[in-house]
Amino acid sequence: MRILLVEDDPILALLATVTLAEHHEVIGPAHDVSHALQLAAQEKPDIAFVDINLAGHDEGIELARALMARHGMTSMFVSGQVLCARANADAALGLLRKPYAPEDLTQCASVAQALLDGQEFSALPPHGLLELFGNGSPGMPMDSPHDVGK
Repeated sequence: MRILLVEDDPILALLATVTLAEHHEVIGPAHDVSHALQLAAQEKPDIAFVDINLAGHDEGIELARALMARHGMTSMFVSGQVLCARANADAALGLLRKPYAPEDLTQCASVAQALLDGQEFSALPPHGLLELFGNGSPGMPMDSPHDVGK
C-alpha cells in the first residue's frame, strides 16, 4: 500500500516513516498542506495518514477533505485531537490517537489496507487505539457496531 504521510513533527514523521516502510511504500512525509497536495498529485498514494494539527490550526481536516475531493483519496487521522477528529468523522476512515506505539501504527495500516481491499468492518483484525468512524467514506465498506440497530 502506498501511504502519504502528513506529519509536521520531524521526529514523529521519521519514526512513522521507518515503521510504515517495513511493509508499505511511504510517500513523504509532507510537513504542510501544500506539500501534501503536491505529493498526492504527483505520486498517487492509496491513502493518507494525516495529523490534524499541522501548523496549530487543525489544517489536517480540510486537507483530508481536499484529498478526497481532488484525488479520490481517503484519509486516516493520526492525531491527539480526538474531539476534533470525531466532530469531522465524515473526512476520514478513523483516528489513530497519539501517543501511539509503532505496533499501533502498523496495525492501523493493516486495518486501512483491509478496508481498501473491501473487507467489511466485522471482518477486520483487532485495532486497539484505532477508532474507526461508522460513517463509511465513499467506497469504503463500513458495517460498524455503532450502526447496529439503527
